[in-house]
Amino acid sequence: MARSDHSSSPDGSPASPREPVPDGSAAAGGRRPRPTGALVEWAIWLAVAFFFYAQTGRFDQEIATYRFGATGWPRTLAICVGLGATGQMLYRLFRDTTPSPVAEAIAEDVSAWTWAQRLGILSLPIVWLWTIPYVGFYVSTPFFVLALLLILEVRSLRALIGVTFVVYALVLLIFTRFFYVGLPTGQLDGFYEANNWIIATARWGG
Repeated sequence: MARSDHSSSPDGSPASPREPVPDGSAAAGGRRPRPTGALVEWAIWLAVAFFFYAQTGRFDQEIATYRFGATGWPRTLAICVGLGATGQMLYRLFRDTTPSPVAEAIAEDVSAWTWAQRLGILSLPIVWLWTIPYVGFYVSTPFFVLALLLILEVRSLRALIGVTFVVYALVLLIFTRFFYVGLPTGQLDGFYEANNWIIATARWGG
């Protein structure tokens, strides 16, 4: 008598047919994804870094106590952003692993809020850098940190205040009190005096 392709379970009900076992290539995730997304993201970050670097020429001034001048650390930061974006792009192009089908499906279904969030993260540093020569670094920085946290969907009032305070305090401690880095104090009336008051307070007793 011929054997049946379907076996029965212990309770007498027919068991479901066995599914084929995927081969190694399918289990590994299939073909490597196309590099278009990585190259586009790399180009965007390079454009942001270049724009950031170019805008530092608006406050390029010599500082007697700091040989690299007012643009020293901003330009270093812009170069680091470009190098980091290049490293990330190379890793995404030449890594061995590939995203899972679930990750690819999630990546394809991007909401409008996600795009707005990404645009905000990219454009906020540009807006902040553009405002620094007018309102000063010391006045604008805490608002920049707070706005970035809100874009990243931080909604806890304690976290918003705490992180902004800690980051701002570290910036004042390192750049203003320890290294005496001369950062832009603004050109507009009121902001110039406010920035200089913050500098004097940070260096008080030092």
